[in-house]
Amino acid sequence: MCEKSPIPTPVLVVVVDSHGAVVGWPLVIPGEPTLLALPLHKTRRTLALIREKKAFSINFVRDAERAFEIFGKPGEDKLSKWGAASKCKTLPCNTLGDASRVVECLYEGEVEVGEHVLVFCQVKAAYGCGDYAVWDPCTINRQRQAE
Repeated sequence: MCEKSPIPTPVLVVVVDSHGAVVGWPLVIPGEPTLLALPLHKTRRTLALIREKKAFSINFVRDAERAFEIFGKPGEDKLSKWGAASKCKTLPCNTLGDASRVVECLYEGEVEVGEHVLVFCQVKAAYGCGDYAVWDPCTINRQRQAE
């Protein structure tokens, strides 16, 4: 088995207020409206902010290493550290200004699963169509073995 999952995932940065976190393994639930489910660790500040603010963005980024450096660990003022932020188009939220794809979401609820919470959100807007980074645990294991 590769790392903690055998499945590659897009590198997503969830942005809420001026904060954010890297997440993976999104679940798309088709329908009207389309819903997404995102796994967040119970202790993440991002989760608390999503519960409070309700509106947030999911950003597909090209630079996975930079995303993990800024959004993959605790810290303050992460949007300033990223250096490119803008307002969402339809919801009262922020987005990464250089994201290749953006999904604007409205909190719908959550389900606890082990140490994580699956946050469900209603997709209100989606735009962009550029390339984005993918985290593949098997590729990372091969790179580590080669070093």
